Amino acid sequence: MQKLLILARHYPPAVSGGAARPYLLAAALRDIGIDVRVCAPSRPPNEPGWTVPHPNRDPAEPSSASTTQRLDPRAIGRDLLLWPDPDIRWARRAARVAAASDWRPDWVLSTSPPESIHVAGQWLAKKLNAKWAADFRDLWLDAPHRRERLRWHRRIGERMMARRLLLHADLVLAVDPVVANELREFGANTPHVLAHFASDAHPHAFAFEPDKLHIVHAGSIALSDPLARIEDLLRPFETAAKARGDLRLHLVGRLTSAEIETVKSSPAAAAIEIHGPKDYEIARSMMAGADALILVGSLKTHVPPSKIREYLTFDLPIVACGEGTWRADPRLPPQNADTILSSLNRGQGRNVDARPFLARDAAQQFLELAEVARR
Repeated sequence: MQKLLILARHYPPAVSGGAARPYLLAAALRDIGIDVRVCAPSRPPNEPGWTVPHPNRDPAEPSSASTTQRLDPRAIGRDLLLWPDPDIRWARRAARVAAASDWRPDWVLSTSPPESIHVAGQWLAKKLNAKWAADFRDLWLDAPHRRERLRWHRRIGERMMARRLLLHADLVLAVDPVVANELREFGANTPHVLAHFASDAHPHAFAFEPDKLHIVHAGSIALSDPLARIEDLLRPFETAAKARGDLRLHLVGRLTSAEIETVKSSPAAAAIEIHGPKDYEIARSMMAGADALILVGSLKTHVPPSKIREYLTFDLPIVACGEGTWRADPRLPPQNADTILSSLNRGQGRNVDARPFLARDAAQQFLELAEVARR
């Protein structure tokens, strides 16, 4: 592979959970000599490729509307015309812009969510006479983020669409074994796991208030996992903060309005700061300046939260909150959050023995898989 075109709905400087994966992969591939160009709603300065604006670039807060099977008139039009999701309009427009260029890649990589990106990716690869790789970061139908996919006719129709689509893929990638299993059910012959990875560039540490111990949560909670509850993260912090006055919790990322209200009503609210979404490098800097890094999952979390990959690149204690089978992951500490927070000291270092999976590792694995698929 000499040239790669990445088609991505989420890409920096937009702040979202899916933006880092294509961004870091592109950078790591360029470092080893691959000519990578990106087609996305936004791109960092001097990033080669095409910018195709999206009217709703940043993630929206989920609607509180009912998730029942009943259709309303607006949903009927959406169900009939915008398959597999409303982003198909942007995805097709982006593919046409990239196809109009004289630049011709060896491979096109489409990376979801949303799943409509793969419809456009398959079309673009065919148009450019390139190989096509489809990268899936989330489950499509088994745990859908889009509420309309709970309706039976959507599930049947999109399953048929997925089966037809994956027949054309030269390489199918999944972020974890659970997503890979769903893709097998859709008919993908050999989906390969390309796990979450992190940057190997260590940023300058953010200067937090001295004489305090700072715990950072990076990323969204319910917006990333609808069943994850911020209360499960706040509860152990509130207990520890009541016993000691030197703890500070920093929430770095996009929260729902309900989560913000929960924080404001917390008995430990004075010790909690909501920073909101931050640029990727700023968020990394805040992680580097912390004394511990905290995450939360739910009973329905199918694999441990992806931010573990990021957290492991820092020599800092990891605090896991919430219950579920994911807690057995060896990359997580066996101690509960209350124990870690109550005994936290500055300079403790990482409390798990696990090697981080870095972007350069992922880039090499991707090239090896693409070479096998090309033969």
